[in-house]
Amino acid sequence: MSVSDQRLLGRALVRRGILSDETLEVLLAQQREKGAALLDLVAGSSMASDEAVGRALAAECGLSFVEQIVVDEVDPAVASQLPIGYARSHRLLLVEDGPESAKVVCVDPFDTEALDDVRATLGKRVEVGVAAQGKLTDAINRVYERQERGNTLEADEGIKEEEAIDILESDDDAPIIRWVNGLFFQAVRERASDIHIEPEEKEVIVRYRIDGQLYVAHRASRQFMSSVVARVKIMSGLNIAEKRLPQDGRISLKIAGRAIDIRVSTVPTSRDHERIVMRLLHKTNVLLDLSDLGFGERDYTLMHQLITRPNGIVLVTGPTGSGKTTTLYACLNRINQPKINILTAEDPVEYELGGIHQVAVQPKIGLTFASALRAFLRQDPDVIMVGEIRDKETAEIAIQASLTGHLVLSTLHTNDAAGAITRLVEMEMEPFLVRSTVIGILAQRLVRVLCPKCKEAYEATPYELQQLGLDAERTRLRDQRQLSPKYQPHEVQYEPVGWRGPGMPTFYRAKGCDHCEHKGFTGRLGIYELLMVDDTVGSLVLRSADAQTIKRAAQNAGMDSLRDDGARKVLMGKTTVEEVVAATQEDALFDE
Repeated sequence: MSVSDQRLLGRALVRRGILSDETLEVLLAQQREKGAALLDLVAGSSMASDEAVGRALAAECGLSFVEQIVVDEVDPAVASQLPIGYARSHRLLLVEDGPESAKVVCVDPFDTEALDDVRATLGKRVEVGVAAQGKLTDAINRVYERQERGNTLEADEGIKEEEAIDILESDDDAPIIRWVNGLFFQAVRERASDIHIEPEEKEVIVRYRIDGQLYVAHRASRQFMSSVVARVKIMSGLNIAEKRLPQDGRISLKIAGRAIDIRVSTVPTSRDHERIVMRLLHKTNVLLDLSDLGFGERDYTLMHQLITRPNGIVLVTGPTGSGKTTTLYACLNRINQPKINILTAEDPVEYELGGIHQVAVQPKIGLTFASALRAFLRQDPDVIMVGEIRDKETAEIAIQASLTGHLVLSTLHTNDAAGAITRLVEMEMEPFLVRSTVIGILAQRLVRVLCPKCKEAYEATPYELQQLGLDAERTRLRDQRQLSPKYQPHEVQYEPVGWRGPGMPTFYRAKGCDHCEHKGFTGRLGIYELLMVDDTVGSLVLRSADAQTIKRAAQNAGMDSLRDDGARKVLMGKTTVEEVVAATQEDALFDE
């Protein structure tokens, strides 16, 4: 679209109340600088939902708004009259083609050049509808996928397992290639974080991990396992002849216009075939801001105070897959500005961050977290992020960096925030150094978010309140705490979590509908436990107290535990009791 067309589009959004005049001028300046489409900038700024923008444009142009595109009713042969690249770049989909007229659904009805091209290509009248950008992009990918994919591999009953032809020697390798590519495409579409390809006695099973849960996605005859493994190994640059040892590799793909980095791991199994697990990293994902992670108002303010300190160590703890990296990136994204020099050492670099200098560690050539961190100290840094403190050497250099006036962000694998302190002491760090440098520790878990379309309300039971620590006794003890000044940020109102009646609260359970693909959940949300190192906790650190003693002291001073934060999100209707109980440990009673 030309600059004048972009301005016309912007004026339409102003008239419909989506943008203000000032915001439009800012976005148009960004559009000229970056060359991005105005609608992409609006979507990235979170000023309005895709649906609100779509409805506004449809109303402005006097067109119908298409709320739902039923993909199964769109003929791929009809849609493919427009090349997929053209459909994606102009964000339009040909959904009907009759003898007299055709119907196109688009995102931007002001892109008249594209619509004129469609009319010229089809040689007939074109009816135009407007849809939300996210829904249309998904529909385009799914319709064209149906055109291309070969989702099933039919077994040849006449070929025995041992006689299966290797993909490198086969003239019929196209079905395997299409099948493997289809796995990647579907995984991206369904927001899977991992793909598991597993040999069973008579079949190959493919499972996707979606929102932390594994689901069976595909099955194929076992005779194809060798070809599938060979295809994945070729894509990831692994040795296809080596089948006795584990191997690790990487694949870089562009799927549906998105850059995807895939980490590949193979291990030999007792079933005469290797098992493959692939972790999908979305390099072009929109980074979350700290305010988008689900923090309560008080913990958000405290976390912001920590990451804007000039020096100290801030740790994020939790098991693998609990969202620690996402939180660290959100912290860096919040403080990233030209006047601050930020360096990171990661394994691997999961997201590219503009303005931040990132190093991928490579232990095979001696580039470890410790060696990278040592080199960073000679690079005049203000903020250093270390992917993980794994050993004594890395911990020592992190402490040294903090003592010499740098802010250090890193992760540890512990069950809760207090456990991070004892873990550092177990790494032979002197307690007085830990007390002097560590300023805050965030423990976190991920719980699934209830589908807003189908979640089912019910009255909570006394047992559920007790499970979540919302019973009258624990609520009373929380209310009676004398909060430490560290847990009382200026001008932030804080109410301890609890149920104070009357009656019983309303909780929600998962049900399942078309919107959530009958899973009952859509996406995941963080629950947090933020431990501030105040004088009370500091004195316990100096005495080398155990983690439970430190945690109890922090709770008495005002810290909300993981289960407390989970209970708050259950009361808000965002998740279920079962999700929180499964992800957290029961808390001990406070000291009276």
